[in-house]
Amino acid sequence: MRFLITVWAMMLGLAAGAQAQTVYEFPEDEATAAFVANEVIATFYHELGHALIDVLQLPVLGKEEDAADHLSVILMNDIWEEDAAAEILASDATAYALMAAQREAGGEEPAYSDEHSLDLQRYYTVVCLFYGANPDDRAELAQDLELPSERAERCPDEWESAAASWDAVLADATPGADNYGLEMAEGQEGLPLADLLAEEVVAINDRFGMPDLVTVQVADCGVANAFYDPEHRMITLCTEYAQNLQDMWEAE
Repeated sequence: MRFLITVWAMMLGLAAGAQAQTVYEFPEDEATAAFVANEVIATFYHELGHALIDVLQLPVLGKEEDAADHLSVILMNDIWEEDAAAEILASDATAYALMAAQREAGGEEPAYSDEHSLDLQRYYTVVCLFYGANPDDRAELAQDLELPSERAERCPDEWESAAASWDAVLADATPGADNYGLEMAEGQEGLPLADLLAEEVVAINDRFGMPDLVTVQVADCGVANAFYDPEHRMITLCTEYAQNLQDMWEAE
C-alpha cells in the first residue's frame, strides 16, 4: 500500500528545473496542485484499463469505458493507504462534477450518443464503488460527496461485482516470467507530469504483467485529453488535459 506524499511540492521543484520546452507546470497553490495530480493518477488508471483490455484481449460485458472507470477505483482502493485513496477518489469525483458544469456553462447538450456515461453518472458510480469497498470507514466521505442513501445501499454489491470481475480476468496478468509491463517514453525525465506517472508505472509493474509492452507518455496534443492508442500500445496524458483540470478548479 502507498502513502500520500506532498506531491504538489515535489512537482513544483521538478517544474522549476525543467528544460525550455512546452510543459505543464503544477501551480503553486497546494490544493489546486493536489487536485490536478490526483486526477491525473485516476485518469492514468482509467487508461490502463483500456490497455489491459486490449493487450490481454479481455471480455467486456457492457461499456468498456465503465469497465475502465471501475478499474480506476479498484486501483485507488488497492494501491493507496486510506487517506490517500480517499483524496484521489474525491478529486476524481470532483473532476466529473466540474466537467459537467463546464459543459453546461458552454451550452453543450448531454452527450447521450458518447461511449462514456454522462459525467454525473460517472461521478456517482466512482463514489458508490469506493464507498462500497469499505462502507464502515467511508460513510462520512459518501455523505460529503452526496451519495444518495438508496444508491449507497447497493454499493457494496456493486463493488463486489466490479472487483470480482476484474480479479477474474487479471488472474494470469502477473509480473515477471515472459510478461512485460509498462515503460515511460524516452526523454521525458524531469517533466513534472511524466515524473508523476513514472511513479505509477513502477507501482503498476509490481502488480500486473502483460504479453506486450505498453508505453506511457506525456505530450502536447492540441486538445484536453488522455487516451490509449491500441495501434502503438501507448497511453498518452496530454498537457492540455492537466491545464484544463487546473482551469476548472480555479474557476470554481
